[in-house]
Amino acid sequence: SLPLLALFALFRAFTKPLEAATLWAIGLFLVGLLPSNISASLAAIFNAYERMETPAAVTTLTTLLKVCLGTVALFVGGGYVGLALVSIVVNIITLGVLYALLRRLLVPRWEADWLLQRRMLRDAWPLMINLLLASLFFKVAVFLLEWLLPDPRVLGWYSTAYKYIDAVGVIPAYFTLAIFPLMARYAANDREALLRAYRLAIKLLTAVAVGLGFVFSLAAREWIALLGGSQYLPQAAEVLRVMIWYMPLGFINSVTQYVLIALDQQRFLTRAFAIGLGFNVLANVLLITRYGYQAAAYVAIASEAALLIPFYLGVRRHLAPIPWGRLIWKIWASAAPLALLAWLLPRRYLPLALGLGLLLFMAGLHLLRAFDVNERQALRRALRMDALAHRVAERRRGSRTSTG
Repeated sequence: SLPLLALFALFRAFTKPLEAATLWAIGLFLVGLLPSNISASLAAIFNAYERMETPAAVTTLTTLLKVCLGTVALFVGGGYVGLALVSIVVNIITLGVLYALLRRLLVPRWEADWLLQRRMLRDAWPLMINLLLASLFFKVAVFLLEWLLPDPRVLGWYSTAYKYIDAVGVIPAYFTLAIFPLMARYAANDREALLRAYRLAIKLLTAVAVGLGFVFSLAAREWIALLGGSQYLPQAAEVLRVMIWYMPLGFINSVTQYVLIALDQQRFLTRAFAIGLGFNVLANVLLITRYGYQAAAYVAIASEAALLIPFYLGVRRHLAPIPWGRLIWKIWASAAPLALLAWLLPRRYLPLALGLGLLLFMAGLHLLRAFDVNERQALRRALRMDALAHRVAERRRGSRTSTG
C-alpha cells in the first residue's frame, strides 16, 4: 500500500493538492490498516472453521464502539483527523478481542510452513487483485465526481447516499461467506448440488434485494434526513432512490463471484472485474460531465449489468446455463402489490404502504411458489440446524458456567 499511496499523494500534489489535515488523516488511516489486516487474518481462521458468527459479533460490537468514539471525537472538534485516530484505537481493540477469542475457542498452534505459504501466495494473488478491482469498481465514482465536477457539495450528497449502499452490502457479503465452504465442497464432489445451492442463493438474495429496494427507494427522503439532515435534501435522496436498485444485480454478482472461486476460476474473475471496472470508468467520465452527479447512480446499476455478463458466461462454461427469467420472475411479480400501494396511497401513508406492501410481498412469494418444494425443504432444514446449533452452544456455555 505504501508505494501506491505515495504515488497518489505525489499525483495530487502536482494536480489538485490535498489539505494538510487530509494528508494527516490518510496517514493515520494507513497506520490503522496494520491491526485491521491482522484482524482480518484472524477472522479468516474463524471462517475456515465455519465459526462466522464470532467475527460477525466482534465486528458489530466494534462498529458500535467506533460510532460512539467517533461521535465524541467530532463533538470535541477533532474532525476527520480525530476520526482517523479513533479508527486506530478501535482496530487495536478489535485485534485484541479476536486474538483472545482465538486463543480461547480454537487454541491455535503456531508454526512456519514456507512451502504452504508460497503455494497460498500463488493461489491468493488473483483473489487479492480481484478484491482490489472490486473495491475500485464500487468506489471509483467518488474520485471521478471530485475530479470532474467543481461543486464540492456533490461528494457530500453522493457519499451520504452511499452510506446506505455500504450498509446493505453487508447482506450478500456475509451470506456468501457463510455458504462458501459448502459450495467449495460441492464444486469438488457434486456439481449438481452446487447448481441447486446457487439457484437457491440467487432466489433468496433477489427476494431480499427487491424488498429492500422498495423500502429504500420509496422512503429515500426519510433515510437521508435521518442520516444527514435536511441540508442533504433532495440531492442525496435522488441518488439513493436510483442507486439502491443496484442490489438485484449486485447481490447476484456477489454470490456468482464465490461460485466461480469454488470452481477455481479466480483468474477468469480478474478479467471479468477488469471489464466491469473499465465500463464503470468510461461510462462515468462520459455521463457525469454531461448529466451531472445523478449519472453516477445510473452508471452503478449499468456497471453491475456489465459485470454480470462475463460472470454468467463463466458460470455457463464451467457449471451450467442459468435460466434467469424462470428463476426470478415470480419474485418480481410478488412485489407488484408493494409498488401499487406506494403509488396509490398519499405520501403521508408511506409507513402503512410499506408495512402492508411487504406483508403482501411475502404472501405473494408463498402463493406464487417462488421457492419450489425442494428449496423450501432445504430452507427448513437449514433453520432447524441453526436452531439446534444455537441450543447446543447455549448448553455448552451453561455447562462451562456450572463447572466453573
